[in-house]
Amino acid sequence: MLTAFLKQHRWLSWLLQLCLIVLVFVAIRAYQLRDAVQGEAPVIHGQLLNGEAVNLSNYRGQPVLVHFWATWCPVCRMENSNIAAIAEDQRVITIASWSEGAQAVAEYMRQENLDMPVLVDDEGQWAHVYGVNAVPSSFIIDGNGMIRFVESGYTTEIGLRWRLWWLSLNK
Repeated sequence: MLTAFLKQHRWLSWLLQLCLIVLVFVAIRAYQLRDAVQGEAPVIHGQLLNGEAVNLSNYRGQPVLVHFWATWCPVCRMENSNIAAIAEDQRVITIASWSEGAQAVAEYMRQENLDMPVLVDDEGQWAHVYGVNAVPSSFIIDGNGMIRFVESGYTTEIGLRWRLWWLSLNK
């Protein structure tokens, strides 16, 4: 009886399928972000791949994107050009976690023609501090050091830029 009703009202069948897809997407996202830190952003410090020192507390006053990725991650590969483009005119720290060392990350950056600040996190120390369970993961931090947005999985350049812009307006 239900099957016959859904055949007569095909749009309702499509709507139910769409709802199921959205529900699955929301459940997966919630699972991936289950341990993600909220509130005040833990301070990140270390030496970038290019030799410069980095300390997240030096970024106070303006929003910053903290982006976790890995060289072996196909979704990261698709997204890294977006992150590099944002790094050209915004404050960005990328963290290459679980990526077989600085030499492998440097080679990856060269092969992919990427230029962005990279902190190598071989053991996943910073990923653990931020509760990252999946890469890519992005944390958008406001000028006061508070995490305002957390994303896991592919995120568009325009979506990340919009969030950074929004936070720069709401200091």
